[in-house]
Amino acid sequence: MEENLPPLAALEDPQTIDLLRKAAGVLLPSHVSPWRYQGITVHARDWFPRLDVQFHCRGKTRQVHLFDRMGVRRPETLVFQTPAELRDYLSRCGSPWGYPFVLKGDLGGGGDTVFPVYQAEETAGYLEKLPRDAPLLIQKWVGHGGKDLRVVIYGDQAVSYFRVGGGRFYNNVCRGGKVDHEGWPELQRKGVEAALAFSRNAAIDIAGFDLMFPDDGAPVFIEVNFHFGRKGLGGRSAHEKYVSMAIERWRDRLLTGRDGVLPAGDVSGALRGENG
Repeated sequence: MEENLPPLAALEDPQTIDLLRKAAGVLLPSHVSPWRYQGITVHARDWFPRLDVQFHCRGKTRQVHLFDRMGVRRPETLVFQTPAELRDYLSRCGSPWGYPFVLKGDLGGGGDTVFPVYQAEETAGYLEKLPRDAPLLIQKWVGHGGKDLRVVIYGDQAVSYFRVGGGRFYNNVCRGGKVDHEGWPELQRKGVEAALAFSRNAAIDIAGFDLMFPDDGAPVFIEVNFHFGRKGLGGRSAHEKYVSMAIERWRDRLLTGRDGVLPAGDVSGALRGENG
């Protein structure tokens, strides 16, 4: 990292543009606005992390289309532009899958805007908790067996662990879900392979994927989290270590041409080993 641009350096400055164009790669600050990201990457050969998907696919409704473009398995879904539109649809047509089904607001983390709907009378109360002018969706119920897999991508490697909710609907750690790094190793392997392939194809460098395994088929992609909890990773310091490792591998690849990609089945354990 030979040069350091101030966070608010003028991007229209000819010397700055020349520096960006000649650099093998540009390491972005931890927080960058979409307009500044565009101003930097329009000149750069390579950069880390890539944030195009994060900026263009913010929200659960847009991720439905992202999953379709990537050709991965996802829950059956209907998207609505407002709660009023969904309310009208349900009054005319009812749930296309019967009950229960899942209702999700577009934004929100930790399951705050995700609701299991067991009967029609519950819907109105949940809709009151969501913004009146924001999109939302409903999904067919996926039997997750009381667990889901979180796969966190760091460049070309990953950390995976199951979040086990003890049979409850919510498996989120912030809602009492337990972290299991070692359980169901074959499912973890399948999930890591699927998340790594998705990230390569979609140009995602850092993200947390939520996956479910209702049957023996491919993993079901539930959500991509660009802002995710750190507890299952070992805390903030462990997360920062994983990010630093990904940066070093990215820089090494640019400067030496070495790929250094581990076999998909080894990546999660390799990173956990680095964390002790």
